[in-house]
Amino acid sequence: MKMKNLIFLLICIPLLFVTACKDFLEEENHSKITPESFNTPQGFELGLNGVYGGMRAFYGPISAIHMLTVTGTDEFYSRASGDIYNFGNYTANYKPSSDYIYSYWRSSYTLINTCNGLVHFGQDMTGITETKKTTMLAETKFFRALLYFRLVQFFGDVTLNRTYNDGVIKEAKRDPMADVYDFIIEDLLYCTTPGNLPAGSKDTNTGRVTQALARHLLAKVYLTRGWSSAAQSTDFQQAYDVATALIEDGEQIGVKLMPKYADIHKPGNENNQEILYSVQMTNDPIYGVPESDANMNHLSHVFVAGYFNFNGSGNVQQIEDGRVYARYHGTTWLYNEAFGDVDKDSRYYATFQSEWKAPVDFQNRTQEFYVGNTKYSAIRSGTKGNLAGYLPGKNMTREEIGATNYYILTPENYTDPSFPTMKKFLDPNRASLSFDSQRSIIVYRLAETYLIAAEAAFKLGNNSTSNGAAYYINELRKRAASKEEYIDDLMIAPGDITIDYILDERTRELCGEQLRWFDLVRTQKLVERVRKHGFFTTKWTNHTLPKDNIQDFHVLRPIPQKQIESVIAGDPYPQQPGGWENM
Repeated sequence: MKMKNLIFLLICIPLLFVTACKDFLEEENHSKITPESFNTPQGFELGLNGVYGGMRAFYGPISAIHMLTVTGTDEFYSRASGDIYNFGNYTANYKPSSDYIYSYWRSSYTLINTCNGLVHFGQDMTGITETKKTTMLAETKFFRALLYFRLVQFFGDVTLNRTYNDGVIKEAKRDPMADVYDFIIEDLLYCTTPGNLPAGSKDTNTGRVTQALARHLLAKVYLTRGWSSAAQSTDFQQAYDVATALIEDGEQIGVKLMPKYADIHKPGNENNQEILYSVQMTNDPIYGVPESDANMNHLSHVFVAGYFNFNGSGNVQQIEDGRVYARYHGTTWLYNEAFGDVDKDSRYYATFQSEWKAPVDFQNRTQEFYVGNTKYSAIRSGTKGNLAGYLPGKNMTREEIGATNYYILTPENYTDPSFPTMKKFLDPNRASLSFDSQRSIIVYRLAETYLIAAEAAFKLGNNSTSNGAAYYINELRKRAASKEEYIDDLMIAPGDITIDYILDERTRELCGEQLRWFDLVRTQKLVERVRKHGFFTTKWTNHTLPKDNIQDFHVLRPIPQKQIESVIAGDPYPQQPGGWENM
């Protein structure tokens, strides 16, 4: 049985949609697999693998979750077109009818229903050890919790389907966010029960759910609920307790920080000791259509700037430097302020590419550049294979810029599309320039657990350097120091901690890792910080989006119009309040 046949079946299970799979439902099922097959070990394993595979659709394609989490924040805006532009800049064309909003909603509920079927039928599974059955059920419940957690973060009150649906559903309602959180936590408590999942050792299969991963997500769920209208009085304490216990257990279970920040995102190192969960990308035909959009990693392209403008090549692109999509552009705050001292904090140069080699010989090229308010020029020449372009991440003097043969692009000279490439997703091992990446995509790593502990401690009023917010942030900053002699310079004191400082630190540590929109919404800072930082401007270029477009109601994503239209019985399915209902 090939996985694509199973996924064919699962996608056709109607959820909240009247016509979601009309064409499929009229076809004969040649796979001979029915939902009841989930109570057999083979059927359950195929279904669970389908859920694992289904996560690729959220991360790999050019239209994927990064459209909702990366741009439209204080870190990045979008310079592409269509939904990716409208979401990232909060344009007037960002509407409930947007295709990707519906695609995300539908895909989430399809996988949730698959998980519900696996849990429902799998509990009676025979012919398998209890240990194996419990593990597979826990894996399934983890994904169900993850899917609901993202839905509730994006949309607030959402439909809570606790059981498997195998018929056409004509009516639906939005359940209170508090009920959804209770269900998420119930699943995660099952996952974190000792013995229900592997503790976290890297002896487990790459990309599989572990108890360490479930503990991390549980801590994050408590933290997020604690900020929300569904908060319970113990949420921040529970977030702190779960996160700190995971950190303390790390050595024993084989999950710990990488010694060097720069090694975390090295190509080929996506499953290192710090990684709690990564989506495994593949073009293996057993898991779907080879080289299909859903099985490949397009993130290797979207952060790549127009480097051919400053490497002397004219318009030559190289595999190691990436294919120039230039869809996501950082804000002025991200490039100029967020990383502080780029010489002492290694995370800037580990995040952004600073050097480009010449793919061809070039001679006597004129580079114009600003220093302050004065424009200058210099002559550039280079030889293939040697340094041709340098982006230092800080401003330099006229004499420093003019003393070299290669291009130097300082922050005051960034343009659109000449800006720093974020290199976390680059893949120099692709078969060709146009070939998409097969690198696994890191979703959660232990460094974020430290930041969860810090944020929870801050909310509890504990900023101490021994067991509070400053301690957990300083542990990351110690690692970030580019030299041991700089460690003391990077240490912070309890009085330095504010929620804005924590958000700044999350950018330094997690920039571009498909978390930022959630962070800003959780801490109730989205609108404030986007209005303050959501723009890009230099002497050469001035872009004000999304700063000028964001509205208060953008803290929730719109309910897809197709979902509203599909509810044809009972009460109408409500749109978000505050502005979306008028679009």
